[in-house]
Amino acid sequence: MISFTELLTASDDQLVKIFYKIKVDANDDFIKRINKIAAQLGLNHAQLVCAVGFNKNIRDLTDIISVLGFRDYKLLSYRQNELFTTDTYQQLAIDNILDIYSARLEDVQIMESLRELLMPRLEHIEVDIEKNQDPSHIISYRMEVHAIYTSGIANKKFAEQRLNKNIGKYRMIANEIGVIVEAGLFPASNLFFMETISPEEKKELIEQKHISNEMVKNRLQNSKISSEERDMLEAYI
Repeated sequence: MISFTELLTASDDQLVKIFYKIKVDANDDFIKRINKIAAQLGLNHAQLVCAVGFNKNIRDLTDIISVLGFRDYKLLSYRQNELFTTDTYQQLAIDNILDIYSARLEDVQIMESLRELLMPRLEHIEVDIEKNQDPSHIISYRMEVHAIYTSGIANKKFAEQRLNKNIGKYRMIANEIGVIVEAGLFPASNLFFMETISPEEKKELIEQKHISNEMVKNRLQNSKISSEERDMLEAYI
């Protein structure tokens, strides 16, 4: 048995020792093979693929990649990306996700791969939250969004994409606006004047003392703001 974290961070020698003892059936397709190997290690399918796939030492260990049922590292990465993007805390617990984000610092290629996967992953989770309203998933989502910014994975481009989307409800769940300001990606004043930021988010900025009375008065001069935003702002004058 091995933990997700141990497999994710294992050295090349450790990976060889782990998989040396693994038994496989050559007649199994790659799904069955991964499931059986995962069971031998005490993990599930997604945990095994993502722990190995995001391990920076796996790329040249072609024998291990073959044992898992893939012809090369690229095919392993495809499966890893698919599972990571679509899982909504079903097989990959929030602790697994946070471990992946922590480990990314050691490898530029993993960092770039994660940046491409973040947006579709969060979109899948938001659909799941909308559908099921699972309190544990909401907490995990908040933790994940914070980790994305505080770990340095999120850059200005990512933040801008999130800010331009009509997802104020989910940014509020995660206090994403506050985290963006704390991370230094955008100043609070810029966010306050953005049309895509909801009145509730702007209220948070005001109450967190990021916005001056002069900024509020300036915003109120915009005749195009919604009645909801206007009512909110006027309460602070």
